[in-house]
Amino acid sequence: MSCILFLLCIAIPTDEQVSIEREALPVTMENTQDPERKLWFDNWQQNLTQSMDYTARQLDSFFALEGSDAYRDARAEGRVSVGWEPRTRDLSEMDLRFRIRVKLPALENRVDLVLSDNEDTDNLNTIKAARTPVERNNDNTTIALRYRASDNARLSYRLGTGRRGQIYTKARFQDTTSLSDTMSLFYDTEVYYYNRDRLGAELGATFQYLSQAEHVFRFNNRYYYRDDKDEWLWRHELQYLQPLTPTSAAIYTLFTEGTQEPTRALNEVYTSFRYRTNPTRNWLFYEVEPFVLWLRDEDFKPSWGIALRIEAYYGKGS
Repeated sequence: MSCILFLLCIAIPTDEQVSIEREALPVTMENTQDPERKLWFDNWQQNLTQSMDYTARQLDSFFALEGSDAYRDARAEGRVSVGWEPRTRDLSEMDLRFRIRVKLPALENRVDLVLSDNEDTDNLNTIKAARTPVERNNDNTTIALRYRASDNARLSYRLGTGRRGQIYTKARFQDTTSLSDTMSLFYDTEVYYYNRDRLGAELGATFQYLSQAEHVFRFNNRYYYRDDKDEWLWRHELQYLQPLTPTSAAIYTLFTEGTQEPTRALNEVYTSFRYRTNPTRNWLFYEVEPFVLWLRDEDFKPSWGIALRIEAYYGKGS
């Protein structure tokens, strides 16, 4: 069962999806090192966690009622990922991804502060070159307040800034349905408005099958509407997730993306094999991902590459 928890953690999107914190919480396993033998990166991770928790408490204290000390329970959690993704025609591609989530108990844990490199949490595991031009830009840092009536509420609201410094507001509904003992359906829809890009909407659905051997087959579908260019876009992805050992897994991916309006066109095809492991620390992951990418902007000439990543988690569950 630990293999499945590991696979779900690395492949299903973040806390924006139905299942709780699949991306933000790594699999729990015993540390294979002597607990008293800490290396420099253990101290770095511990100091980062303490620093972020201190910042969270200071932030939450602004909302605390007089005489209340609920803000002392404020905590931050998140991840940092650094990758080098060289490929044909671009050997210098680097990718930095981060996500910070702060719970605010002074507001009865109904409001979270979310800081991320991009508000699009449905495509976190894709190589940088395969993302849309908006997602590839370095000016998409998002900071937002998210409100939910409870931790398991299906409806949430956001107010923040992102996508080239624009102010935006967003409403999102998400849920899951069990179709059988081995099949599930995850679905969501959202409507948002940016002060320059104007109105947008998305609809997503993921069909998942879990085999008796604890292998996962997943079919992801997503559709977009963007008012600024009157565009309709689509994205389809097939994934096969295979546990290899208690601390490693393999993910096979076939990904396509294109437009329906104003013209019907295929813009990219991307396939890869990703190996992910955390052999020494439950919060420290390593990834190797050979891939092939075909882009319309490059006349669909195959671009061969390999992604090398290190990902660290901090906070609760790390």
